[in-house]
Amino acid sequence: MRFDGLDLNLLVALEALIEERHVSAAARRIHLSQPAVTGALKRLREYFNDELLVQRGRRMFLTPKAEALAEPVHRALLQIRGEITRAGSFDPATTARHFVIAASDYAYTILLANVIAKAATIAPAVTFEIIPPNEQVNERFDRAEIDLLLTVDRFALPDHTFTELWLDEEVIISCETAELEKIDAETFFACGHAVATFGIERRASIADNHIDRFGWKRRIEVQLPEFGAICQAIVGTKRLATMHRRYALHFAQLYPIKLHPTWEPFPKIIEGMQWHNVRDSDPGLQWLAELLIDGSKKLQ
Repeated sequence: MRFDGLDLNLLVALEALIEERHVSAAARRIHLSQPAVTGALKRLREYFNDELLVQRGRRMFLTPKAEALAEPVHRALLQIRGEITRAGSFDPATTARHFVIAASDYAYTILLANVIAKAATIAPAVTFEIIPPNEQVNERFDRAEIDLLLTVDRFALPDHTFTELWLDEEVIISCETAELEKIDAETFFACGHAVATFGIERRASIADNHIDRFGWKRRIEVQLPEFGAICQAIVGTKRLATMHRRYALHFAQLYPIKLHPTWEPFPKIIEGMQWHNVRDSDPGLQWLAELLIDGSKKLQ
């Protein structure tokens, strides 16, 4: 599609180039080859009669023209993604729609998997892509490239409505063979631990943040990329871990683990959903949100 002689597809490449300031990184982000993005940059330079990005040493820098274009291009693509391409009615029985949802393995297991199974019966042409939350996902969310984000309230993104879905609490888990009954603070910190960190930034869990904030020291023996891997690091050892109660109860059906209360109150887990505010009138997203809210009622 062209507007005043500009191929609007080039705006996607321009946004990526402005934000990444690197041709290869921009190509990876928008799933194009490096030569294709190089060609897009050449066409953009011709259209705007400006270099846009200039090479200095091993880095690329924005020209004043590119800096001036950054915000208008971002706003234009937000409107296209959030209001134009999603405009119109949504009939779950017939509409083919691909939803991109950012959710942890915990959120997927506790609610999202059941919602997707239900969706398959009433919306057979709808497909889903589930990706783990991280800083890169947050950036995609800001560009309205993510349809829905499932997250805890403490990690919710500002300026977008957070809708609560369910509550949970932290528990301590141990292997049944460890024969631990009551776990007080002294026992907890005397044992080795397995922990989960998330994304390339290795973000700590809410429980781990709570522990670290008080300066309590643990002997971390195993560090894992998701909650779902923790139990296997516990079974057959005397290690401990913290986990959301609902998830721990799920794994207690699969592994010989035992749940213990924390020796003092830990922060409550408030899990909810967010979408970009430009999607407020998206009928397909409203349909999906209603499915999630309906499914969460069973968790009350």
